[in-house]
Amino acid sequence: MFIPLEGQGAVSIDRVMCIVRVGDETAIHLRNGAVMVTGFKPETLARRYNSLMSEARRNAGIAALSQFPGDAPGQGGIRR
Repeated sequence: MFIPLEGQGAVSIDRVMCIVRVGDETAIHLRNGAVMVTGFKPETLARRYNSLMSEARRNAGIAALSQFPGDAPGQGGIRR
């Protein structure tokens, strides 16, 4: 699970120890002692995370319904 940051940046939620708002910036303290800084508020980070997870769940549901051409239902797509 990831929290989307600016641009194409993201941080794994497993690496995050805490998120603290300081002035106009938000410090993301990581378990290894590093600190990442973003202009997003913690509420915005939570909203971006929830949006990403909703899209991932929706895409996973679509992928589960998809089949490769020629596959019989329930047979999967891997052949040996």
